[in-house]
Amino acid sequence: MAISVAIVAPGNMGAAIGRRFAEDGVRVTTSLAGRSAASAKRADAAGMQAVVDVALVQSDLVLSIVPPGDAIAFAERMAPHLASATTKPVFIDCDAISPGTAARIAEIIAPTGAPFIDGGIIGARPQPGSKGPVLYVSARARVARAGGSGAWA
Repeated sequence: MAISVAIVAPGNMGAAIGRRFAEDGVRVTTSLAGRSAASAKRADAAGMQAVVDVALVQSDLVLSIVPPGDAIAFAERMAPHLASATTKPVFIDCDAISPGTAARIAEIIAPTGAPFIDGGIIGARPQPGSKGPVLYVSARARVARAGGSGAWA
C-alpha cells in the first residue's frame, strides 16, 4: 500500500520535497489556505494535490515546512483536525525551531493522540538529478503492536 504525505506549505522547499515524494509514487497533498497564486503554481507543478485542512490529516504523515515563526500557529491550526481523525497521522515539524518551540508544539499535538516528531531539513532544496536534502528527526522509539498499530515508548 502506498503512503501519503501532507506537506504544508508549498513554498520553495516544501514544493521541492513534495515533488521528490510525488516522483516516487507517494500521494502528496497540501493546503493552499492563505497562500499566493505562486504557491498554487508550485504545488501543481510538483504534483501536489490541494485539499482543505481537514483532509490533510487523512495522510500517513503531516510535514510542517513553514517559516519557523509560523510553526506553532500551524500546529494549533492542525490540532482540531488531528483530534477528530480516526486514524492518526504522524505530525513532523521540519522547521528550524528552538527546543522550546518544539516542546510547545509537542504540547499542542499530544492531546490529539497523533504522534509528534521533531525534525529539521539540512541542505538546499532538492534539485533534479541530485541527492538531498536530509531530514533529521528525533522521537521516542515506536513499539509495534499486532494489527499494525503502534505505541510510542
